[in-house]
Amino acid sequence: MKPPRQRFGRHARSVMADRRWVLLPLCARAAWLQLTDIGDVMPELRQPPTGRAVQLEDLCRLLSASPDEMGAAIRSLLERDVLEKVATGYRLKAF
Repeated sequence: MKPPRQRFGRHARSVMADRRWVLLPLCARAAWLQLTDIGDVMPELRQPPTGRAVQLEDLCRLLSASPDEMGAAIRSLLERDVLEKVATGYRLKAF
């Protein structure tokens, strides 16, 4: 039996309906949508093991973004409680 097909963007409707969505700049909106899809295949983004959270460099690599672009998006996502600072990295709190 084949595994069910992965449908990318399946979180888009719930994320875009969130009241925090309209308050975020475009870079943070794009990052949030992409991070919800990445969190489906990378569980450590949502529930990092003790002492090992996803680093800024990893997020930049996964989203093909520069550290400056990701820095602005992450600051906005942290302010709105979408991301949470954990140890030396980040955890996706809202998905």
